[in-house]
Amino acid sequence: MPGTVPPLVMPLGMLEWDSIADGLAATDALLKEAPVEAILIRPVSPGRFTALFTGEVEAVRASLRRGLEVRPSSILDSLFLPKPHPGLVPAIGARAKVGEVDAVAILETATLCSLLVAADAAAKTGSVELLEIRLGMGLGGKAFAVWTGEVSQVEAALERAKELASERGRYLRSALIPRPDPRLALHFAEPPSPFADYLV
Repeated sequence: MPGTVPPLVMPLGMLEWDSIADGLAATDALLKEAPVEAILIRPVSPGRFTALFTGEVEAVRASLRRGLEVRPSSILDSLFLPKPHPGLVPAIGARAKVGEVDAVAILETATLCSLLVAADAAAKTGSVELLEIRLGMGLGGKAFAVWTGEVSQVEAALERAKELASERGRYLRSALIPRPDPRLALHFAEPPSPFADYLV
């Protein structure tokens, strides 16, 4: 069922289109191609469409390949993560409850796929906790991720994430905030959202 977080860490595939009609048609084709489970299928602003799915490695590969074949002119970005970090999918739309925050990093990208690739790398690079991932809704098609940990770990994770996002040509902005003000840290620990209907 769309919106269901998979109980195990399994491969992820994702596609973004700049057309809702093309995205729907391609998503139908990729779901019919192989036995994959839809995690997220929806329009996102500004008039784009995205599909995030999981399954066995070969099934995800086959569905991703099929999705890339259908309406290719409207594809904005794609990803295949054979071994995603366990905290990646749960952080999408998350409301993390954390204790004392030593440092926070924020990464902003132009596409959703590039953000997930970068956030996955960040979580694998340093000893950090993914607090929040926002994908598209209310962001003009952009995406951002927030993570926390010790300053050196957060910084190392941010550098790796920036590198991957830049390689894909989708990096926008980032920030490293050591010892954030307690009032700001409270926002990261329990961030409010006007988009609760669009969370995974």
